[in-house]
Amino acid sequence: MIRYLSVFTVLILSACNYFNQTTIHCESMEELPQLERCAQSGETYSQYNLGARYMNGIEAPIDLEKAFYWTKLAADKGYPLAESNLGWLYYKGWGVPKDDKKAFEWTIKSAKQGHIPAYVNLGFLYSHGIGTPVNWKKGVEYYQLAADADIAEAYQNLGIAYRYGKGVRQDTQKALEMTKRAVERGSQAAIYNLSGIYSSMGKSKEANLMLRKAAELNIVFAQADLAAELAEIAKTEVDKQEAKQWLERALAQNDPYAYTVAGMLYAEKNNVFPINEKKAYEFYMKAAELGEEQAQTLLALWYWEGRYVPKDEIKAVEWFERAANNGEIKAAKKLVEIYGQGSKNIPKNEVRKQYWQDKLSE
Repeated sequence: MIRYLSVFTVLILSACNYFNQTTIHCESMEELPQLERCAQSGETYSQYNLGARYMNGIEAPIDLEKAFYWTKLAADKGYPLAESNLGWLYYKGWGVPKDDKKAFEWTIKSAKQGHIPAYVNLGFLYSHGIGTPVNWKKGVEYYQLAADADIAEAYQNLGIAYRYGKGVRQDTQKALEMTKRAVERGSQAAIYNLSGIYSSMGKSKEANLMLRKAAELNIVFAQADLAAELAEIAKTEVDKQEAKQWLERALAQNDPYAYTVAGMLYAEKNNVFPINEKKAYEFYMKAAELGEEQAQTLLALWYWEGRYVPKDEIKAVEWFERAANNGEIKAAKKLVEIYGQGSKNIPKNEVRKQYWQDKLSE
């Protein structure tokens, strides 16, 4: 159950030396009270800096409402670093109601000013259809602009595009090249992606090495996948304990993907985790409510088939719709089938069938 990580770049203070890019009146690393006085005086860079500190908890407590307040003040003055961060805050719904349209609008403002990390962010929004229709071709264009500036996250996301032929011709070797560049430039998440590419090439030794390395770096997706991989092949008690430990580490991060994998491990036969449909359902529901599209699809299938829960076609379609709206292809294909054929409680609907067929072709 390998997934690929694409990155939305957040401008955290430790990411790049942005402090030296602008002439400022207040020292960027002043103590918090001094920085607040500078921000309150209307100094734009200090407002941005203060917002970033409150967003990331760097030399300040995490306070997302204050992060939004100060970031918005700087962004309203056209400061590109703040515009990009404001797009992230709207995307995450941090300190403000989530608003994908505004996330896109502020990110494109920053990108138009040539702010390189905003190119990565804008590519992410285009390729995921966040605040704008899905457009992988445009997404790749912005990833390439950032890659031209040697940004690790841009190489990582280009690796995904080439791996799946999204916006470009599918090219596994190019995917491998881009992903390796991301790793060389410090992207830990790209190590996980590299594992998947090696696996698709039949290089199991290299794939396992990268997966373990990513898991040890606390990449939750790698930890969950490693637990699932070990559960399939475990023979000794040592192997079984290791699988359990990796799953525990993944679940400790309260990540929806980890919940999904845990649900699968308790739902399907393997060498470590006994089938327990109650546990599986609870994990699927946790993940689904957090927006994890694979869990939403699996939950929908359980309602459709009446596995563990009473059969409920209406509830099943609701979950299929949520999963499909989150980009899950299997859910969209199932909706095409359901609306095309109809069922006991779901009438045929050619309009909805065509809608999901069109989505699949995007």
